[in-house]
Amino acid sequence: MPITSDVRAIERARLTSAGLGTLRRDDDGGVPGVVSRLGAVQSQELHSSAWSVAQRLAAPATLAHVQDALADGSILRTHILRPTWHYVVPDDLAPLMTATAPRIRRAMLSAERPREFDHSLLPRRHGVIAEALAGGPLTRKEIGAVLAEAEGSPLDNWHLGQVMMHAELDLLVASGPMRGKQATYRLLPEQKTWDEDEARIHLARGYVRGHGPCRAEDVAWWGTLTRTAARTAVADAGLTRHELAGLTLWADGDLPEPAPSGTVRLLPVYDELFCHDLKGWPTPIGNGTPNRWSFSGNVTVDGAIAGGWSRTLKAQSVEITVELIEEPTAKVWAAIEEEAERYGHFCGLAPTLTRGPVGKGTIG
Repeated sequence: MPITSDVRAIERARLTSAGLGTLRRDDDGGVPGVVSRLGAVQSQELHSSAWSVAQRLAAPATLAHVQDALADGSILRTHILRPTWHYVVPDDLAPLMTATAPRIRRAMLSAERPREFDHSLLPRRHGVIAEALAGGPLTRKEIGAVLAEAEGSPLDNWHLGQVMMHAELDLLVASGPMRGKQATYRLLPEQKTWDEDEARIHLARGYVRGHGPCRAEDVAWWGTLTRTAARTAVADAGLTRHELAGLTLWADGDLPEPAPSGTVRLLPVYDELFCHDLKGWPTPIGNGTPNRWSFSGNVTVDGAIAGGWSRTLKAQSVEITVELIEEPTAKVWAAIEEEAERYGHFCGLAPTLTRGPVGKGTIG
């Protein structure tokens, strides 16, 4: 699809709904407010996903702020949606899981059947886990030791992972506070029961609020729903339909005010701005984009990918390397420098900014 003025307007509107336009102040809910507005935030990479949240605040939160929110439970990290790790606020956990868990469980069967995974053992194993977690958060290794003691033999890593995935899908556990570099699980309180149709409507509203204007197909991709279920949920969610650039788009009312022209962001890998079904969507990627940028952070200008970036953490500094598709204007480079300063604040390290091939540093 050609990049027309309408398409550019759509991308700038999506920057606004995604919290990347005019940045929000801490009094808009801080870290939990960002996660709530987006519905959920993909978070398999702990450092970069924390930056994904923190950079959406006008006075960017630090890595410690995001970790504190995980520690106090104001945000949770769990397998949900497609599934992969996501941050989610407690109020959204039950409806999102109710909407997505049935299809996730069916997808898990393809790996479980050849290995003869025994679902009949899950209630007893989950009972052991719940009793152990009643004393406080535990790492997965510690939970494995508790199960091994209860059963007389240890589970291998794959079986333990499946047991914990089912515990997450059953709303028994989610993330606890970090223990150094080790993640922990915490026992969840009893959750409200949701009707599946209402849960899908809740999911559709949450996605469109934080990603719109978007299509029903994007809701389906994000939430592991069938396209039919997604279209029904979107139609029943009280959203507003817009026809623009040959696309049927949905928004939470009027189209969001476009982000200021020339908005530059250093986005981490898997940022929610790009969490949609790319089929049939105007590509945000310019010509000459190396495949290796798929595994780095992305430099974006007005929502379109203009380059890649990576960073190397050192004791007192963070080295940020950017690689751009074309020579930046003075305004764009100044904005990149400003973003590098914000990233340094997030890390608590002095930033240095250079241009060159990305990929040698860790992902952004």
